[in-house]
Amino acid sequence: MSNDLEPMSTPQREDEGNFARLQTAGVPLGGVGAGCVELGRDGRFRNITINNNRSAASRIELSPGSFFAVRAARRGKVSVRILQPDSSLPFHDAGVVAPYTAMEQLGWRGLYPASHYRLEEKLFPLRVNWSAMTPIIPYDHEASTLPLAFISMYVHNPTDFPYDVSVLFNWENLCGCARDQFPERRGPIRPVVVISEHDSEQYRMQEGAEEDEKRPRLAGLEFGFRGEVRNNTEGNYCIVSKQQQEVQTTIMGWNERDPRELLVLWNQFHDVGQLGNKISRSQESHSGALCNAFTLPAQKGRSLVFVLAWHCPRHEVHGQDLGHGYANHFPNAVSVATQALTYYRYYFKAVEDWQSRILTSSMPRWFSKMLINNNYVFSTNALFTSGNAFTMMESLDDPVTGSLDRRFYGSLGSTLFFPNFDEGELALFGKLRDETDPGQIYRNLGVECLHEPNHGRTDKLVDVNVKFVLMVYRNYIMTGKRFILDHIYPRARKAMERVLECDNDGDGLPEQEGRSTTNDRWAVKGVCSYTCSLWIAAIRAYARLARRLNHKDEAKKYEDLLVKALKSFDDKLWDEENGYYRLWASEDPGDDPGNMAGACHTGQLAGQWYADFLCLGQLFPPEKVKRALAALCKLNDSPQGVARAKLPDGSACENPASLNLDPEAGTAWPGLDTGQFASLLICHGYADRGLFAVQKIYKNVHGRRGRVFNQPLEWDLESNDACGPGIDRHMTSPSIWHVLYAMEGFLLNVPDGALWLRPNLPKGVHQLSAPLFTPICFGWVKYREDDEKGYRQVVHLSFDSPVTLKTIVLCVPDEVEDVQVTCESNEGIEQVEHIFGYDGRERLMEIMPKRPILVGNLLKLSVHQIKGKRFQFA
Repeated sequence: MSNDLEPMSTPQREDEGNFARLQTAGVPLGGVGAGCVELGRDGRFRNITINNNRSAASRIELSPGSFFAVRAARRGKVSVRILQPDSSLPFHDAGVVAPYTAMEQLGWRGLYPASHYRLEEKLFPLRVNWSAMTPIIPYDHEASTLPLAFISMYVHNPTDFPYDVSVLFNWENLCGCARDQFPERRGPIRPVVVISEHDSEQYRMQEGAEEDEKRPRLAGLEFGFRGEVRNNTEGNYCIVSKQQQEVQTTIMGWNERDPRELLVLWNQFHDVGQLGNKISRSQESHSGALCNAFTLPAQKGRSLVFVLAWHCPRHEVHGQDLGHGYANHFPNAVSVATQALTYYRYYFKAVEDWQSRILTSSMPRWFSKMLINNNYVFSTNALFTSGNAFTMMESLDDPVTGSLDRRFYGSLGSTLFFPNFDEGELALFGKLRDETDPGQIYRNLGVECLHEPNHGRTDKLVDVNVKFVLMVYRNYIMTGKRFILDHIYPRARKAMERVLECDNDGDGLPEQEGRSTTNDRWAVKGVCSYTCSLWIAAIRAYARLARRLNHKDEAKKYEDLLVKALKSFDDKLWDEENGYYRLWASEDPGDDPGNMAGACHTGQLAGQWYADFLCLGQLFPPEKVKRALAALCKLNDSPQGVARAKLPDGSACENPASLNLDPEAGTAWPGLDTGQFASLLICHGYADRGLFAVQKIYKNVHGRRGRVFNQPLEWDLESNDACGPGIDRHMTSPSIWHVLYAMEGFLLNVPDGALWLRPNLPKGVHQLSAPLFTPICFGWVKYREDDEKGYRQVVHLSFDSPVTLKTIVLCVPDEVEDVQVTCESNEGIEQVEHIFGYDGRERLMEIMPKRPILVGNLLKLSVHQIKGKRFQFA
């Protein structure tokens, strides 16, 4: 366990309300689409959505009676701690002074998908660390959908004397429960012992069980109903522990509201360190306790592993049972727990592996934590059905699914972690058709479902089609899967044609009207720089796909269109006086245009950002891109974030009065800003400013407001707090991966066997050691450049699985006219050629081996200047 746990004594806060908010969102624990429980700073089980109660309106805010406790006894002296600061159990009525752990005595570190704790009380004789974890593991789709949470407890005895130790896990049966819905009948509590090593269904009651030659693999309690369930909220659950020699497991089922039964439980645990193996048969008894007891020698430690698993197979939404992917593989919660404890070492190691790749890099520590934690939406927002369909709810307060226009920003996370899920979601959008408008891609798949596609609550968004095409290109380039070309490309073609139909004047740009962009509180009319810059990137990407399929006429059509569109974009939208691309422009703005047409907005060059990411080249004049970025930094940027739109004179942006809708343009959208603003800055020579923009999000959203695992769509720059719709766990947080790609200047073009590496580092930083995340495997890069004897660049590349490279593209300074290139693979020195090029802002060098290189453990590249002006770092 890491030593950088955060003590809970004095968290930074402005008021008690903010302090309370810090407690109400924790690390979500639960597989992709399986629902989750959250464990945060206070160690309590919160925001429970395991009963198919996935929205903010239906989730269970707090499990009232669930807790962990630890006991240490020696020669009649007993020390007991409940490992959280409070609970709703009737200790007072039972005549017991509950030994809760004060907030300042809990150390906590949330690092998705794990929540780490440490007991920091000097009076307790033993050292106690525990971690809760769900196996969210890149590329392992099956493990990552398991409906469970591990709790690993480590107890160490630093003294010179042995102690009798007991650890108790109490769980309240929540079968049939949802927010404000706690039925009395929740199903029985049953003891369980699993004997078989291979058959997870061979479990039996502990009562009357005959002795078996094989030691039980796991033991614990099962809750709820087996077989048929009556509604979404019913199912079965279990808490079990892995059995070990010299560890005694005991259980108790009891009524958590009865002070007398609480007293029995507590006296058994406190006085004896074991429970009585009795289970109440009353329907009012909803709690089950599992206790592990052992003797801990001096200077020794022991680890215990518990599992909380659930199985709620029925998930009916609007008349259709979505089911669960996990129910295809497991008949009940005990079978889930059996597999979990069979492979738990792999699960823990795999999670630690991908996290450590990020944490051991040379990137700033705060940024590494953002890269890890911003993936939490896999557990909170994802749906994964029994038909293996995957999607994300936009937010839990507004659980529309898909939301392609905003999914566009955060979907890179699922592309990298779970490419099969991401591909399936994109294919689903491509498969669905609106018969009244066949070319238009749906914005949403439904509300908490995937079978009610719609175009949203506003006008149809032109940018949805454009983003769909860019995502198709992205997924093909990053995975190389032919399926994308064969099955999704035809839909991309129709989507492009539909956008072209919006080009009313033949200038190559689509016209639009009304609330028709992802900024759906803004009214636009005419050509919009946000939509059109993305459209221009999509034209180039689509033309390249068409060329790959040998659709020469189609490719030529869009290549010619690109020239026209670029000229029109510059002519119609560039504001020379103020130095940026205005929000929209129209030859006929109407009688009541509002004043937003001339606004400077953060998405004006979203197309250039995405072109940088996909190595599509410089689209817009570099000098105008720089001026536009400077205008954004001057007009829109603030200490709390970057305002979405600002007028040059500082006045408020206004929609047409007839719309009667405040555009709220002065707020920020952090999940989008990390991409189209910060990443764009990083790629265009302002790495320091771009990283600073991301760091402000970290300090304000993660730090000051404590919303690490509850990031909103919108941020109020005046109150420096979340606001507006999408306030509860918005889907865009994984957009942070775009910042990593921008910093590394990295792209692996799988079908072409081309690797791009052009790091964009802060001033004074000339080396990078960082992970490479791709949809096909992990990698690592070590990069260094110096100017001691002319310019020199050294690159070390490695991949966990062999990657075939035919081309490597690097960036060199303009002063470098020629270089000597040395390339060494596992097979020795490789013969290579190189050529130089220029994409409008960078001097690129393409290295071409005489034969394709299979890169595995290491590829070494050394580039040394042999001709040109003397280069020196500024």
